[in-house]
Amino acid sequence: MSNVGSGSLREPAVDAAESAEIGRHIPGLDGLRALAILLVIPHNLDLLRPPVPLALYPMVTLMHAGWIGVQLFFVLSGFLITGNLLDTRGSENYFRAFFGRRALRILPLYYAVLLIAFIIVPAFVAVPAETNATRLNQLWLATFLINWVQPFGAGVHGFTHFWSLAVEEQFYLLWPFLVILCRPMALAWACGAVAIVALGVRIALEALHFPSDALYMFTICRMDALALGAAAASLMRIPRAREWLARFKGRVALAAVLTLAATTVVTRGLVLDAASTQTWGYTLLSLGFAMVVLLTALPQSGLPGRILSPLAWRPLRLIGRYSYGMYIFHLPLSVFVAFPLLQRMFPHITTTVGLTYAVIMTVVTFCLAAVSYELFESPFLRLKGRLMPKNARSARARSSADHPAATE
Repeated sequence: MSNVGSGSLREPAVDAAESAEIGRHIPGLDGLRALAILLVIPHNLDLLRPPVPLALYPMVTLMHAGWIGVQLFFVLSGFLITGNLLDTRGSENYFRAFFGRRALRILPLYYAVLLIAFIIVPAFVAVPAETNATRLNQLWLATFLINWVQPFGAGVHGFTHFWSLAVEEQFYLLWPFLVILCRPMALAWACGAVAIVALGVRIALEALHFPSDALYMFTICRMDALALGAAAASLMRIPRAREWLARFKGRVALAAVLTLAATTVVTRGLVLDAASTQTWGYTLLSLGFAMVVLLTALPQSGLPGRILSPLAWRPLRLIGRYSYGMYIFHLPLSVFVAFPLLQRMFPHITTTVGLTYAVIMTVVTFCLAAVSYELFESPFLRLKGRLMPKNARSARARSSADHPAATE
């Protein structure tokens, strides 16, 4: 990218038309969000154990590697949130608009589920012994700090996936203060530094024999995914960089493919608890996904555009719209309702039964999330209109980040 870095570090101003174009809603990103949730749910509901029939081995391998959907969610979140913040830096209500809109998107469903699970249901139904045993840990869920204690045994039965939502919330609290201080070029450099720090912290924790879950869940350990997504958003707002990316999309696509392929090799097939995965693997995967996000956000043309065009397929976009609810619901629904029923019906869970269960649960979770979105979440989302950024440029910036990149 020598063309981008040549000359002074002054950034040409992004005019109003360019701002509106950059901040537009990008259907393909909804498709990426859909792919992320379709990776995560089967992974978290994975009941399959060897031996596995050879014909089903690719599908089973994909389920085991489905944790990468969390990484994709983080990269998307970094990209969308940072883009939204950069486009609204000059607004009078920068902080109030951002925090208010994030709260309306995330908190109502999150706390409604906790209220139902831990207060309403126990008042009428005997809760599982495992849930009672982790009752004191519910405070960590309520305060979005569960990711710091769960690696040391302080998780909550049925809600172990909420660690990633805690990472997201901590990111939301800190990132606006960095973005408001930096123009896109400076922010891109800062994001690179954050990614290097995250990698260094993981290497240090690995050397100190911290639990693998700590490297997986600590916010600082996952900041390279968020930061590299943020760097991609910054590059999109540097005119020279954006022009270079649009001109050489083929090179970016090749770099993305090679990076993801190298990640697969380095991590021995995306094995989650491998030391190589939890050190270099996370960073390489984030870099590859950041390039995919960039390619999706650029105007679609040529071979990369044709390959990525299915991401704008309406069913995928619909799954992306409901992905937050799908992520919230899938594990408690499985742990407390579906899996106990499955055990009664099939005492011995075969590969076929396990795969069928994952498919059915994904569909059921989608339906439940759709009902939740349309009947419960939408009234809160409509309130976000009262918190639009208060200046002409940011008012034109579309809030693609209104859908959280929940992870897993």
